[in-house]
Amino acid sequence: MPLVTIAIPNFNQGHYLDESLASALSQTYRNIEIVVVDNASTDNSRQVIEHWAGKDSRVRPYFPTQHTSIPIDNWNRCLEKAQGTYINFLHADDRLTPTYIEKCLEVYQHRPDLGYVYSEKQYIDGQGNEGEPQMIYRESGIIPGLSEARVNLLGWHTVPVQTLMRTECLRAIGGYNFTDSLALLLLNLKWDVGYLKEPLVQYRKHPFSASTRMIQDKSLVLSIHLTKTFVLNACLPDNAKHLMDLHPQIMQRLAYICLHTYGIDVLAWGDHDLCRQYMHLAASFWLEITDSPLYQFLAEALGKDDWTSESLRSAWAEIAPQSNGPGAPYPLPAGSLSLESGPGELKPTGENL
Repeated sequence: MPLVTIAIPNFNQGHYLDESLASALSQTYRNIEIVVVDNASTDNSRQVIEHWAGKDSRVRPYFPTQHTSIPIDNWNRCLEKAQGTYINFLHADDRLTPTYIEKCLEVYQHRPDLGYVYSEKQYIDGQGNEGEPQMIYRESGIIPGLSEARVNLLGWHTVPVQTLMRTECLRAIGGYNFTDSLALLLLNLKWDVGYLKEPLVQYRKHPFSASTRMIQDKSLVLSIHLTKTFVLNACLPDNAKHLMDLHPQIMQRLAYICLHTYGIDVLAWGDHDLCRQYMHLAASFWLEITDSPLYQFLAEALGKDDWTSESLRSAWAEIAPQSNGPGAPYPLPAGSLSLESGPGELKPTGENL
């Protein structure tokens, strides 16, 4: 039974750490270590971590005295300490369901050479209330790495807590550099990927999360843009050069994300200035977005002050143009192998997306 590392990089998340650590220790697969590296927190994080370490020897705490202002540096501290064959990064405010590791390892039994296996996620809020489960593909399967790279370049649907990576693969690409999305893209360029459609992890969205802060200062979408540009210009092996042709589509998708994912959200928060900034940023990615119905909708919506997220998205849904094709969940990409054919069987499946 291979050792699995659950890595928890923490900074001032003491109010969620109990839930995170409890979910890690609740795994049905028992041969785990939980590496908790605290980034010199100033809240009660140390007391929470030491409490759980005293209850279960599989919790291995580390308390560096030097705070790093770059979060992924603390992720790499976790990677340095990891002894497992596989590694999952469980952010201190997220949760795993009990069978997450067990079911990911079952996929590795089919293909031990995968770079990572990831399950679907379910959003939860600051109080732990559960939202609708997410599903990007219609069935579980093995996906060619370059096909998953194409999907990730055109969009983005994976957060760190979803992935159980082979530790040697993550180390082979140099660990985390710049963004977590860069690591997954680099893994996609070298190894195939396993996908489980079952939501086995819970990803928390709340006003004090790192993602929320990055939406507020626009660094999230900018880092995604820089990551994808860097991969296209500097990282593609010869067998992936065709992905450079995606650049115009990538810019269009980024423009749409600025409006649909972030512009609507920040306007619902009541931040009209930030919404305008996202509209300007969208136009910088793709100027033609200013002629789109969504851009015009947001321009008019800025004249109203009492929007909620639900009312704003409902108003947009009433006038939004019909999509040219089906939305998520999508078929697995071409060249994939289905994991739903029967016990021990892999069946060719997939379509060109």
